[in-house]
Amino acid sequence: MTSNTVLEPHFQWYGFEQLGVSNLYAILQLRERVFQIEQDSLYEDIDGLDESALHLLVCGEEGELDGYLRLIDAGTVWKLGRIVLAAGVRGRGLGARLIQAGLDKARELAPDKAVKISAQQALTQYYQGFGFVVSSEPYDDGGVMHLDMMLAADS
Repeated sequence: MTSNTVLEPHFQWYGFEQLGVSNLYAILQLRERVFQIEQDSLYEDIDGLDESALHLLVCGEEGELDGYLRLIDAGTVWKLGRIVLAAGVRGRGLGARLIQAGLDKARELAPDKAVKISAQQALTQYYQGFGFVVSSEPYDDGGVMHLDMMLAADS
């Protein structure tokens, strides 16, 4: 292998009990670094939903956590949330792959359920590219404007 070779990121799903302390710490650290520090958004990140979620971790070639999302079964819909990328890996298409992996998992587990996200308003067009449609008025979430968006089950 040459020094110019770039390894593919590793995508791995976990249940909460499977995460282990190191992965959980890395997740909370990444979410804090991006959402609370970088985006200056004060909100209650540890919201009691992680225990019932499926967690998708994307790790780089050195094993570092580059991206993350959680998928929550919310009864009649899936909730895709806490979608986050480390600053150093943005702009390379990893975010789209992360979101698509989340959507694929939701469709694999229950193809008849719609998928809901609470999207930052600035990313509305980005999520529309996946087929999401706005389903709420804008609202403030921790100092950042958000919108609810839905993706129909047959999309």
